[in-house]
Amino acid sequence: MGLLTSYHEWLKVADTALPQNFAGYILQLCLSPLRSKPFATDSYDNPKEIAKCGKRIGKRNFLPKLPERDGERPEMLKWMAPHRQATQRTDDDMHELLAQAIDELVAKHAVHVVVKTSPMEKSGDAILIKDDIETPHAIAKQNKREIAHVHVDGGHGDYSLHLCLSPSDCKEVIEKKWGERMTLAGSLVPTNYLLIYTPRTKEELEIVKMIIEGAIVFMTGARELVQ
Repeated sequence: MGLLTSYHEWLKVADTALPQNFAGYILQLCLSPLRSKPFATDSYDNPKEIAKCGKRIGKRNFLPKLPERDGERPEMLKWMAPHRQATQRTDDDMHELLAQAIDELVAKHAVHVVVKTSPMEKSGDAILIKDDIETPHAIAKQNKREIAHVHVDGGHGDYSLHLCLSPSDCKEVIEKKWGERMTLAGSLVPTNYLLIYTPRTKEELEIVKMIIEGAIVFMTGARELVQ
């Protein structure tokens, strides 16, 4: 594939996390040496990585043992950014259910979270740590206090999510095939920064909702526990 053809392919999926022009395309190519191993979990046992999460919660998990996700993992777009699913995309009904689930979680944890424009994606809504809460650990600081966002992309997204979990929860999610490390995890974003695959069924939605809640509790400093 020629450079110009490749560029036009990228423009079809480019989002505002990078400039939507040729400079943005070249930048994502230049980031390729930083690509993380999507299913590697060794770093989540690294004491230095655990310490970044704070002494009080670095070794804790906020998720129960998860069931294994059915079937194969989705295929991903080849680009460094945006990090999106190429297969196993879902329909509007499931997108609406996911939005409702997130609204419920934001209402439940309203003392500790707020919805604002994503500082990581630079557009679209994200769940963030509420302004009056002190940044609880280095992961939250590196992630600009953002907890999670859904890839809506103006209604044309894959409805996967990016979020941060505790190290032990990262292992659980990756090993049970609910997600993978973001392409830049461990370099420009925290090692804990994962992509969660979009839920395909109501049963999967309940698991994804549980994962989002685990991210909320971890990123707000475990001020409340998942019930």
